[in-house]
Amino acid sequence: MACTCGPPPIVIDLLLAGLALTDGLLSLWRMTDTDTIYTIVAAGGLLLRRRVPYLALALTLPSLFFGSSNVAAIVALYTVAALSRSRVGVLVAAVVVFCGNTSFWAESLTFAESVPDIIYSLMVAAGPTALGLLTRTYGELARRVSELSILRDQERERISDEVRAAERVQLAREMHDVVSHQVSLISVQAGALQVRSADPEVKEASLTIRRLASRTLEELRQMVVVLRGPADEGVSLTPQPTLASVDELIASSGLDVEASLSLPANLSPAVQRTLYRAVQEGLTNVRKHAPGARVTVRGAVERNEIVVTVTNSAPTQPALDLPSARHGLLGLAERADIHGGSSSAGATPDGGFELMLRLPR
Repeated sequence: MACTCGPPPIVIDLLLAGLALTDGLLSLWRMTDTDTIYTIVAAGGLLLRRRVPYLALALTLPSLFFGSSNVAAIVALYTVAALSRSRVGVLVAAVVVFCGNTSFWAESLTFAESVPDIIYSLMVAAGPTALGLLTRTYGELARRVSELSILRDQERERISDEVRAAERVQLAREMHDVVSHQVSLISVQAGALQVRSADPEVKEASLTIRRLASRTLEELRQMVVVLRGPADEGVSLTPQPTLASVDELIASSGLDVEASLSLPANLSPAVQRTLYRAVQEGLTNVRKHAPGARVTVRGAVERNEIVVTVTNSAPTQPALDLPSARHGLLGLAERADIHGGSSSAGATPDGGFELMLRLPR
């Protein structure tokens, strides 16, 4: 933001009015009472120059034509040139001031005497006019530069939005073509295993895999819709998981889970989603890194904080060789930070693992 340094406009106008009054009073020794009135009116007219520049100029003309002061008319002419958008009006004002400064039309002057008088009058009229026009042009250029700067920023933002939109579409395409294909194969293979196997445990495990694959495909489709949708349309995942979905999440996890959730029912949807994701992340980590472990899910309000923990015992089977970059834990920490809470994860003394989420109520 530009700094507007300098005295206020009213102070400048008062100083100019005082200068015009002083210019007239310097000739007080040869001024009549009428000249004095003309000088005072001209100086007072400068106080109106910003709001009604032509009226201010008109009030200075008696002193210019019939008095002994021309400073007020010069200032008023500059103001007209700087504020008026009418070129004809500015030209007429300059001609009037020129005529008011010359003496050849009122006095009998020789050619040699008229030339310096005309040149001086031209300078008095042309100088303020040119300076006023230059000031107005500078102001217009400054406004245009400001507008161009705003348009440039808007164009950069538009290009950035287009780049992000293209990246979102590309990401959605890759997710659909690669991840969706792989998950679909998992679901098909699990279905085939469920049909061919006679072992009840294998059938149950295959059914669980198919359910998880189906849910993953559904969430993947919703995510693709979000990525393909414009960012300004408010496209979101629907339906969003809530605390009511935690029981279904635990039931379909295929793990030995003991759950005890005593959480308020009036939590905001955003907080409920965060709590759901915490439980989901904890169960996912158990499936990946602690097969055969017993899991305990706890949720309660402690000292005005909502605390959710997912704790598992030591694994009883070899861990699956699955890729992991801890992005889930990082995302959970970011969700907690948004709500002013925190998350932690670490090993327990008995060889297990505990994930804890704390949110202010």
